[in-house]
Order: sequence, then structure tokens, then C-alpha cells
Amino acid sequence: MKRILLWVLAICVLASSGCGGRATRALDGAQPAQPVEKQDEVSPERNVLTAVMPSLAGLGAGSEFEFTLLAQLAEETMQASGRILYDSAIVVPVAVEKRGLIPSSFVFFSKLDAPGVVPFAFTSLPGGRGIFPGQGELLRVRFRLIANPPPGFRVRLFNDAAYLQLRSAASGRMSFDLESEVRQ
Repeated sequence: MKRILLWVLAICVLASSGCGGRATRALDGAQPAQPVEKQDEVSPERNVLTAVMPSLAGLGAGSEFEFTLLAQLAEETMQASGRILYDSAIVVPVAVEKRGLIPSSFVFFSKLDAPGVVPFAFTSLPGGRGIFPGQGELLRVRFRLIANPPPGFRVRLFNDAAYLQLRSAASGRMSFDLESEVRQ
């Protein structure tokens, strides 16, 4: 039991350093995750994380949109952590939801109240199975515009090895490619 608590504490500390307060709430009317099909798939020997957000052209203050993190995993994944960065003068996060690629048995953690960042982490419990190789959605974050976005405004995944990590069953860091997409 002590070992399980240490695992959970370690993943929470990784994701939340410098953050405090409010817990997450699920997106309203969430649909079960469906596997994501990509036209130009990357070689199955590589792990790929893809940050996706819609075009904000034509959206104004008060509108909401979703930032989605997709994964194509070539090997079993036991843990992950990261941070989603945003400009708090333009948007605020209103909800976060773990999606279908993350098994229900995993511990999932995220916070919405840290200015400019949404930290997240998830982990399998010791002795549990990981995320099997495959592709799909890891999480979605809904944002509300509080000001009109300037041209080229983006919410993005913080690409820093200290925070953005995938870990294997042997607790080793997994290499991955990072992609970003804006969809209409």
C-alpha cells in the first residue's frame, strides 16, 4: 500500500509543482472517445503526441473551444505528464477530461486554476497494465475566450523534458515526436 501511495504522490508532484487549488471537472455532455484515424500515419515504431486545437478565426470573447491531446503509441505506456500553456489574458480553462486511450484503472490528475498552465499526469498503479500500443485521445481541455484572440493565437503543449514525459513499464523515459495541428 505504501508503494502505491508513493507512486501516486510522485506523479502528482510532477504535474502540480507550482500549482494550487481548484480540482478539475468533467466536460459536460462528454462522448466516449473514438479512435482517431490519421491520413498520413507515422511509422508504428515511433511514439507521437499531437496537440490539436480548432481555428479560432471568427470566435470572440465568450466562445468556447477544445484543445485535444492525441497519442500514437508504439509501446506500452505506464505514465505520462505534461503542461498545457495558454495566455490567461485571452482564455481561461473551464474543464478537463481524460479520454478513451487512458484506461479507467489509471490515476488521472489535472488542475485548472494555475495562471497560464494546465498541468496533467496519469499513471497505472503498480502491478497494473499500461496503455497498449495504439492511437486515440488522451485528454481534452475546454477553454473560454475572455478576449478576442489575436491572429495566430495558440494554446500549446509545453515541450520541456522536465514536464512532458511518457514512461514505459520499466519506468524508463520513452522517446516521442511532437506534432501540432489547427483544424477547421
